[in-house]
Amino acid sequence: MAAANTGNLDVHSGHQVYTPRLLRWYDLIVHGVSNRWFWSCPTQLLEAWFDEHATNNHLDIGVGTGFFPDRCSVFSPDARIGLLDANPNCLAAAAKRLKRFQPETFEANLAEPFTQLKEPFTSVSLMYVLHCLPGDVAFRARVIQHASSVLAADGKLFGATILGQPQPTSWLGRQVMDSYNRKGIFGNQHDSLSALREVLEVSLADVEIEQVGSVAMFAGRKNC
Repeated sequence: MAAANTGNLDVHSGHQVYTPRLLRWYDLIVHGVSNRWFWSCPTQLLEAWFDEHATNNHLDIGVGTGFFPDRCSVFSPDARIGLLDANPNCLAAAAKRLKRFQPETFEANLAEPFTQLKEPFTSVSLMYVLHCLPGDVAFRARVIQHASSVLAADGKLFGATILGQPQPTSWLGRQVMDSYNRKGIFGNQHDSLSALREVLEVSLADVEIEQVGSVAMFAGRKNC
């Protein structure tokens, strides 16, 4: 795999769109409309995937509004919850939503090693993160390496991403995806199931992937 030149990549467009104003509508747009009608994968399936793989010592990367950790049924009141994002607006919104857990927050760029994190987590999630990244397979593999580096031994990394190939079956879904890619909100034009598996298997063992519509849900254990 060729190394990705992150110096020539716009790694900010995919997350800078999340202003406080947009975040107020994010859950409705993404989880209420887009998942079912554009990507053909109801949000309930993503929630079930999150619950299946999350543990009581969990780091959520690319937090959005904190939707999935907030609705997770497996966390106990004293769960250790970490939130990592490059966008301070997302971190603030998610931390407020999850204040009952007193979450640890980390503002970090996914393109760089996570040097702020000292104590490992037994599960790490990347829910709807990879399709927002620019670059090629090598760059995505680097992000997975950074995310898996904070896992405890035999810890699990999991998440979900919207694939660009094949394109959504609905005309409206194709139009929305093309628009998001042009604006730099998505960077998934060439993302496929085989490319995703290649990315994951660099850092993870026992990789499993389930595709529903345009969404691929994935999980794997730290490759020790």
